[in-house]
Amino acid sequence: MLYVAGGGTGGHFFPALALIECLLEREIPCKFVGAERGIERKLSHLLPVEGKFLKVYPFFGRSPVEKLRSLYSIFSSSLFLLPKLERKDVSIIFGGYASLPLGLASVLRGTPLFLHEQNSIPSTTNQLLSRFAKRVFVSFEYSKKFFPKEKVVKTGLPVRRALIDGLKLSKEQARALLNLSDKPTLLVMGGSQGAVFLNNLAFEIFKKTDFQGVHITGEKDYERFKDAYKNMPVLVLPFTENMGLIYRACDLALSRAGASTITELSLYGVPALFVPFPHAIRDHQYYNAKEIEGLGGGLVIRQEEAELNTVLKLLEKILSNREEFSKAITRFADQNPCEKILNSLQEFLPRY
Repeated sequence: MLYVAGGGTGGHFFPALALIECLLEREIPCKFVGAERGIERKLSHLLPVEGKFLKVYPFFGRSPVEKLRSLYSIFSSSLFLLPKLERKDVSIIFGGYASLPLGLASVLRGTPLFLHEQNSIPSTTNQLLSRFAKRVFVSFEYSKKFFPKEKVVKTGLPVRRALIDGLKLSKEQARALLNLSDKPTLLVMGGSQGAVFLNNLAFEIFKKTDFQGVHITGEKDYERFKDAYKNMPVLVLPFTENMGLIYRACDLALSRAGASTITELSLYGVPALFVPFPHAIRDHQYYNAKEIEGLGGGLVIRQEEAELNTVLKLLEKILSNREEFSKAITRFADQNPCEKILNSLQEFLPRY
């Protein structure tokens, strides 16, 4: 059996889900492990395999009492998983607190362990476990230096089948399905949790310009902006599972800089102005975005510098050179990341 763990946020869950889809296409049996409190529990209907959701809690950025609860939950969950693992099983984890119990249980059981690091600066979970892992798969060049050189394989980030299928649509078809016109279209999104700062900034942008827009607010802000946009050419959504349709319809994006977001934008050739989440652990979103800026596929601005007029000028710079930016960002998307991962796993899965 192959166990896949990843969750807490969409950035950890969706790549894990994408890999599971690839495994099932090749008839490789697998199970998923995540956190009861993570986004993966809410989106469990997307899982095509059995899922186990553990009562495990995050550690970083918490109070001393919450940290103690986190440590207890991680170790107790690891002990819960330990008897379920057999020595011939294989585990691959996608980082974050939701992955740590499976990682620890795999180390204790002595089963082959693989890691996938989505971001440019790795999670503490992956750094802790990397010394025990057979391979460490990465998405960004920058993250290679944090792991033993002989273990690192740059695969890129697995992307869900639904997103790949969306590439078959033309921009005209996508806009027709969304009832959008042929005006320049700006996508605004703050990741799976939304982003209050970006939401407020986006509203000011749409008030001041003639941009057509798609604004994914997150559920907390949806009601507030749904009413505010009534007389503006902006499609407002709390969340959508049909991101391929959205990406295909848009010309440029204003977004945070999570690894999944960057990978999906690059797949569709949508250049972006990135405003990295300033409180991301180890400032990893900033370094994610800087790698794209280095390729010429987007621009980066710190949140504290993201004043309306400055942002408008940067968006206009991207739009006026959109073809060059679009071509550059597509260079980030690795071809067949799942195939590269499975090639490394194959020798440990002889029965498949």
